[in-house]
Amino acid sequence: MKVVNPLTILLGVWAAMPFSLGAAIDSALTEDAAQRQVWASIAFWIVWGFVLGCLILKRPWGLTMMRVLAPAMLPALFAAHLYSRISTGIFVVALVHAAAVSLLALLPETGNVMVDGISYGDEKRFLLRIPSAILVGPLALVWGIVILSASSGPIFIVSDNWRLGVPALAIGWPIAVFGCRAMHQLARRWIVFVPNGFVIHDHLATREPFLLRRQDIISLGPAPADADINAEGVVDVSQFALGPVLQVTLHGEVEVVPRSRGVSEVKWAKIILFSPTRPGAVLQEARLRRLVR
Repeated sequence: MKVVNPLTILLGVWAAMPFSLGAAIDSALTEDAAQRQVWASIAFWIVWGFVLGCLILKRPWGLTMMRVLAPAMLPALFAAHLYSRISTGIFVVALVHAAAVSLLALLPETGNVMVDGISYGDEKRFLLRIPSAILVGPLALVWGIVILSASSGPIFIVSDNWRLGVPALAIGWPIAVFGCRAMHQLARRWIVFVPNGFVIHDHLATREPFLLRRQDIISLGPAPADADINAEGVVDVSQFALGPVLQVTLHGEVEVVPRSRGVSEVKWAKIILFSPTRPGAVLQEARLRRLVR
């Protein structure tokens, strides 16, 4: 039985967003000034169309923008409800819809399909998990700053508060762009299966991507719980990400240049630890390519 692509589901759910969230925002602004209704409608359709384009194009930058804007539908709905009470029925439908969109947007498999859009030939990409030091705290904070910085200026201007709107626009949008660029670095970390093996591409952990060749791979599977990351020949690029860690063992050695604040030191690794978002899918792909038994 063929499994439905989560991106296909997200595309359909997002396409229906005007009938739930759009209706909720329209309901909240029914008795408001015509100017605000027009600008709110324009803003909604711009965001809706932009995210729809990202989902269709399937690119890493599209993944970043989709994961920034899609979850923002939840606070947008609550803001509209606080501004002017929305009827319970419309609010509940929009809330469920927005929550479903957020969940689908953040699914690991959705991210894998999006970044795999730039693969060509016999390639296959799988995202790496977000480092725990970034996931726990800073990521949510940066996302909140981006949304607040991007939206505050237009909201002030539409409310005829130009004194605050113009400075908020001039300062907020560059901050939002900088924040999006920072978050986009997380969407450019992956492993790439190629005909000769697979490449680990993680610029946060290493200075350069490195290839693990088919003929050098002895085994690939879950890392043991008592793995000694400080042992000779062991290089850990999982960055303490939450979730399962995979371990690849090699016949010989591969040159790895871990990223550090000081002078980078070249290490020769026989064992590599890394943490993809879908370890089971990675192992299945490795078996299909006969990299492991």
